Amino acid sequence: MAKKKAQHALHIKSHTHGSSNEISFSVLDAAREARDAAERDRREGAGAGRVPLFTLGRGKKPRATPARSQSIVIPEGAAPARSSASSFASAAAAEVDRRAFRIVPVVVVVCVLLALALTLGQTLISMRTQQQGFRSSLNDNISVITSCDETLIPFDELVMAQYDRKRLSPSAAGQHAPSFEDLSEGYRRVVTDIAPSRAQLEESLAAIESMRPTLADNNAEEAAHQAVTAARARLNMLDAGVAIIEQSLMATEAFLDCQGGWRAVINADAAAREATALLREMSEANVRASMEESDEAVTQLNDARELFTKAQGAYPGLDLDSFIAYVEKRLEAQQAALASDQAYLDRDKEALAEENDRYNALEAEAAALAQDLGDDPDQRVANRFYESIEDQVTVYEAERLKAGNADTFLRDYLGQSVQ
Repeated sequence: MAKKKAQHALHIKSHTHGSSNEISFSVLDAAREARDAAERDRREGAGAGRVPLFTLGRGKKPRATPARSQSIVIPEGAAPARSSASSFASAAAAEVDRRAFRIVPVVVVVCVLLALALTLGQTLISMRTQQQGFRSSLNDNISVITSCDETLIPFDELVMAQYDRKRLSPSAAGQHAPSFEDLSEGYRRVVTDIAPSRAQLEESLAAIESMRPTLADNNAEEAAHQAVTAARARLNMLDAGVAIIEQSLMATEAFLDCQGGWRAVINADAAAREATALLREMSEANVRASMEESDEAVTQLNDARELFTKAQGAYPGLDLDSFIAYVEKRLEAQQAALASDQAYLDRDKEALAEENDRYNALEAEAAALAQDLGDDPDQRVANRFYESIEDQVTVYEAERLKAGNADTFLRDYLGQSVQ
């Protein structure tokens, strides 16, 4: 009975409710009833004193081959073989997809890096070519600056000659005296020559200053700095040098006029002394000869006054008032001497005495004025000139030194560039 129940309980239905892989609830109930019956039989057998060799349901029986009409129920959680193969293929395909997905970013990064490297290379080549162009332009402008020395060297020599203190000195007389005509001609010549040089220096200076921020090479950048210094120094030398020469032109003319005026004063004094000497022996002939000397003295004094007045007016800041006052006092004295001589010829004793006293008084006043004259008038001009150009000379010398130092560097730089 129990055996039948067990067989009945293990019967696999051909049709079950639910999916093909599930065991129906009726089968489960039958199996539970079979186990309960087997348990009861075991307890009954044990109570009778028999030791069973086998107990129904304890051993495993071979699973019967299902009939065609029966369906095999696959336990839950088991997967068919076809599904396993399909899953492996899917996993392999997914792995291939993942590898391909990982390769794509690498390829993109490599392409980007290659593009960047190509762009950077082209940029570096372009920058190198551009820098070569800048250096070539720099060298050309440096050559222009140094070529201006063909006209600046004569200018420099002329300027330096002007502030040589031997040029305007008491010893600069006669054949050693400065020539205003030569100075004027030399100045006109150098001014004509330096005008184009100034324009070239200004153009080169502007070009170099504009390219300085674009220079990447340290040596070229330093060369540009030195070139700017050289150009500016030359332009400053031109400005200071022109001011010195213009001062020298005025001073030279005034110096020569003062020398001429002072010579006229000396000549007038000599004529006046000769006129006085002739009157030691009073006679009509001597008086007339004395009057001729006095006339010469008056002429010389008039020339002196004219030259001193001209020099003072032509050179601003030059003070020759004391010399002009002295000359005018000597003129009055000589006019009194002439009046005295004429009174002698006219036999006018009263007028003779009056004019003679006036002459002596005027000569005494002139002598007092002479005590306060100090330096000769030409030396006053020299003092005024060297004082007026002192600042310009300082600037000129400083800029000249800057230009020389910059030129030394640029000569080395151009030599290296050629090599």
